[in-house]
Amino acid sequence: MNDEALEILKMHALQLLSIQLEGYDMDDMKGISNHIKTPFINTTRKQFKNELKHFIVHMHSNKIYHYKNSFNVSFLIFKFKKYRQVYIIGPYMEKRPNERQCNEMLQSMNIKISKLSILKQYLLKVPLCHHVKAQKMCRLAIRFLKKRNIVYETVDIDFSFHTNEAILAESKAQIDYTLQEIEYRYHLENQLLTAVENGNVEEALSILNNMNISVAGLRRVKDDISNEQYKAYLINTLCRKAGEKAGVSLIHIDEISARFATMIDQTMDIELLDELTHSIVKAYAERAMKIKANAYSPKISKVIQYIERNLDTHLTLDELANYVDLAPSYLSRIFNQECHQSLSQFITTLRVKKGRDLIARTKMTVSEVSNYVGFKEQSYFTQCFKKHYGVTPLKYRIEHKEFY
Repeated sequence: MNDEALEILKMHALQLLSIQLEGYDMDDMKGISNHIKTPFINTTRKQFKNELKHFIVHMHSNKIYHYKNSFNVSFLIFKFKKYRQVYIIGPYMEKRPNERQCNEMLQSMNIKISKLSILKQYLLKVPLCHHVKAQKMCRLAIRFLKKRNIVYETVDIDFSFHTNEAILAESKAQIDYTLQEIEYRYHLENQLLTAVENGNVEEALSILNNMNISVAGLRRVKDDISNEQYKAYLINTLCRKAGEKAGVSLIHIDEISARFATMIDQTMDIELLDELTHSIVKAYAERAMKIKANAYSPKISKVIQYIERNLDTHLTLDELANYVDLAPSYLSRIFNQECHQSLSQFITTLRVKKGRDLIARTKMTVSEVSNYVGFKEQSYFTQCFKKHYGVTPLKYRIEHKEFY
């Protein structure tokens, strides 16, 4: 399986159509069901699990399956039997329903009108995309993943997930779904702040892409252009705060902010606004990175930037020395001279600091934070954290939570 081709296809699907392309192992029923579920589907039901498993097992490898749920949200699904993989493109919808149509959907499924806000929250995150364009993206994925230039037939399918009120998810599950979606959006915002503050350009841009997926259909104002401008202003404001925390001078922050605010005002094209938003994140993150780089010689700055980009991986002295064309012993010596600590101490300190930011700004568990910043064992992360900040991660969260 060509993982690089899949990543490129994912990026194209997101950037060109604002829709997701994900691959799952055929046995990953949980991942597949989470991808296609709505707030009203009871995914724990035996009927749901059996029907989904039966469909996955009996899918033909030479067909594209079009699944449209009861709310007119579509998914395109195809299978790569050789590698036991299932690929899903979506969700997407061709037209967003108005309030009257939302009410009619609920009535047709015997769902109480009081659940209207939950339905609207679900539909707002679904991006708009013409079905023909989604099909073209699907066929492009098949061509590059399977290396076959064949036009597969598209077959409409239907699951009996919404036949009556008795099989719907419980009310609490519906509300929890909505809350989880909102919490996830704020979680991404806080991750973006941390990445920009630390000058991690690639990570920040990756998080921004995930943010764009999570708010694909979210509207704060009536027309599309104003809505995209609103999102760009929001990103500009978030990055300003991150730049300030990184130690960027207020004069430089104000210059960057004012320049992008003017550009947002003058941009009346959705695609250009999306590109502008990426430029905003990149500009602030690069400025934060320069603040750190100026304190060290070019070789040591390059090593530090490499460490920050690969913080969640196993880093060795030989690997870092090879990256900057220095002997390991020489790199170790000059690193100690400039940074006043060993490479291993520096890496641990950086991991703990980034972990501290995530503890304060997100609802990630201590285990998730520990893994995210590159610790193999949560207990060692907790030990290092307490050594640096005098308290456990959980106690630090209680005392210093910043954004939720």
